[in-house]
Amino acid sequence: MLTLTRKKYEFEEPIQIKDENGELIVDYVMKITPEEKLEIRDIIFDEQDVKNGRLMSKLQKEKNIEALEELETKVLAAAQERQEKFEKIIFKDERDSIIEKAGKSAYIDLVDMIFDFFVKTFVDKKTSQINTLSTHLRKISNS
Repeated sequence: MLTLTRKKYEFEEPIQIKDENGELIVDYVMKITPEEKLEIRDIIFDEQDVKNGRLMSKLQKEKNIEALEELETKVLAAAQERQEKFEKIIFKDERDSIIEKAGKSAYIDLVDMIFDFFVKTFVDKKTSQINTLSTHLRKISNS
């Protein structure tokens, strides 16, 4: 039997930033609902990025610099919008408070760290599904 348990939060991760003396500057618990997890996945693995990448490559080969620059501007604006959406999901209303307490540089490092955490989580989940599928295929083929 397969059983799936729906949780209020998919992720409840404590986030701490300490100063050089080891004193706690920021103590925050990131709480991500299942719906927010899906939003984060869509932010990280945006299909439009792949399409835009192919189009940029095509425009470069055609040496269409004007169209390429226009597309780059559009892509950067979309990336910035997704970044802000990601930060809002992660930090909710605490974003400004964290920046104020820890500083912009530490905040950016923290965002990068959390982004990497989610990329690794989603990739690990996909690879474990693939490994499970290949294991089942081996069992079937050996029978």
